[in-house]
Amino acid sequence: MDVQSYFDAFLDKISLGQKQVDRITSASDTLIDFLADRYALTTESVFLQGSYANGTAVKPVDGGEYDVDIICVCATTDQTPETALQDLFEKLESHGRYKDRLKPKQPCVRIEYADDEIGKFHVDVVPVRLCLTEADAPLDAPRKSSGWHATAPAEYTNWCIQQGEPFQRTVQMLKRWRDEHQEVRGAIKSIVLQVLIWQHLPAIAVNDAERVTQTILALHNKLSPLDSPPEVLNPVLKTENLAERWTVESFSSFKRELAEAADLVGSAGQSDDLVETVDYWRELLGDAFPAVDKDRFAIQLADMSHAESPQIHGWSESLDSRYTVAVRAWSQCGKGKQWNPYANDGAVLSAGSSLRFEADYSGPTSVDVWWRITNTGNHAKTNGSLRGNFIKAWRLDHRPSPDPAQHWERTAFTGSHLVEVFLVHADHVVARSSPYRINIRDRRFPWSA
Repeated sequence: MDVQSYFDAFLDKISLGQKQVDRITSASDTLIDFLADRYALTTESVFLQGSYANGTAVKPVDGGEYDVDIICVCATTDQTPETALQDLFEKLESHGRYKDRLKPKQPCVRIEYADDEIGKFHVDVVPVRLCLTEADAPLDAPRKSSGWHATAPAEYTNWCIQQGEPFQRTVQMLKRWRDEHQEVRGAIKSIVLQVLIWQHLPAIAVNDAERVTQTILALHNKLSPLDSPPEVLNPVLKTENLAERWTVESFSSFKRELAEAADLVGSAGQSDDLVETVDYWRELLGDAFPAVDKDRFAIQLADMSHAESPQIHGWSESLDSRYTVAVRAWSQCGKGKQWNPYANDGAVLSAGSSLRFEADYSGPTSVDVWWRITNTGNHAKTNGSLRGNFIKAWRLDHRPSPDPAQHWERTAFTGSHLVEVFLVHADHVVARSSPYRINIRDRRFPWSA
């Protein structure tokens, strides 16, 4: 079982592509040149920081924004953070390119770029000054509501790069895990997560699965007994506690997600079935983690002549173009909470997963919504579970669904199975969906027709 190829594909999918890199580089280079000119600085005094510079950037989830951070050593020793930020805002506002894109923030000025082919992104510019407060820190940066604080952004970027590829890969993957499971406002900050990962990264791991697993388990073992956030010191500035503003509420939320992650990686590691293992990793890391293609197991659609016809219920088919209906589906592994979109005739799901279906329908009159679930293949046949009858929507416990357009199923039988929706008005089938094909594999039962 080669799960590493799935991690390689996952990392490629969440990493910035060449179009993103080119667009962000163009915008940041132009901005750096402008700021250097307006403040009479060398370009070495205006530089990138953050995940893009560190090599740990990931694509945003579900239409989120790309973000880029720029440090500008432009504040003077007699300026407060507020006056330095105001001066920076005015400098940027004086240029027509940036005037209508500005948004004052704490502790930066944000430049928002319109949606284009890479999606929406923004650049946060932080005005800093030469450090006056600590001998070990090169710079002071504004901090929300608390004046200047010592910082070492360039040194931290160099430190991240020096940690090497295994560190960077693990950070990218666990940042994606965080983005999938935590709300942005209460999520653990990237720099805190990065340093915690570094502290708990295994010295030796044979592949990404083992490295991510050991990191998560070590983090869980370290943090689970704590009632409040630990001290997380900046590796290049030991006087800075990066977790100083990590709230107890946010820390508790992170611990809950970490406990669930520890359960998932434990289950993934105990399974010797590829489909089941990949399902667990998809539950942890989201649908950017690739599923197992159905062709790997030669699963095909078998005989479905047992499916009931509408005429059995006294319905005539009188399809009416004014009515439309289509099906969408999501899958969930085991008892997890992550719902991943499932494409029609998509990848293989392991037995025991949950499926949620939604019928999108419209029409000029009210209709009855009927579902037809048709199993195919020898596994379902020998278990007397070919089905194919018309039913009203139900929940996973087979109690009636509160919404006739939402239906739940549990995967069970190896094979390709069909889900269809029929709209019935006055004993006429006025619309029916295209068949939605679900591919399932129970490792104990190879596919056969």
